[in-house]
Amino acid sequence: DNCGFTLAEGSVFAVLMDDALAVELGANILGGVADVYVNADGYKKSIPGPGIGNYLTVAKALALTERLIGRDALRARTMVQAHGTSTPQNRVTESHILSHLAGVFGIDDWIVGACKAYLGHTLAPAGADQLAATLGMWAHGWVPGIATIDHVASDVHTERLRISREHIEVGTTGLDAALINSKGFGGNNATAVVLAP
Repeated sequence: DNCGFTLAEGSVFAVLMDDALAVELGANILGGVADVYVNADGYKKSIPGPGIGNYLTVAKALALTERLIGRDALRARTMVQAHGTSTPQNRVTESHILSHLAGVFGIDDWIVGACKAYLGHTLAPAGADQLAATLGMWAHGWVPGIATIDHVASDVHTERLRISREHIEVGTTGLDAALINSKGFGGNNATAVVLAP
């Protein structure tokens, strides 16, 4: 229940370009970043601050997603890549944010991914790891399960969330959007909206 996480390090890059330019160049479009919401509300730069700011970033991202793809698709054809460190502070606060806001937006069975279960917790590129996992989901049709757990800890909020040890087959066209939730030192919380290609 309290094993924490394995530190890792790595490097990720993604090429972002205007959609018209991508089409003009014949680029292989893996997804589209609609927006990224950031809120820094921490009081100390050396520790994560799971304050109200992450509720705001996730809510703004959900509202944008609903405007872009519609309420029905938001509820049935989205998933979230959790920051998912498995530490008591993060898992309790993040799962509450996701569970509560799923309820606000009428989502009953929100698929939750957590790629740190496979990669460890990279420091600088952790959010980019989540982006790569999301783009891979659309390329291959699977959300990786959180296979490094034998059960979900009792303090994790699971209402309206689908936290699975098993891989979830979604198909390459089964989901229209994903939210990527990232937490950083000093309460720098960010949530990105990524659209399917």
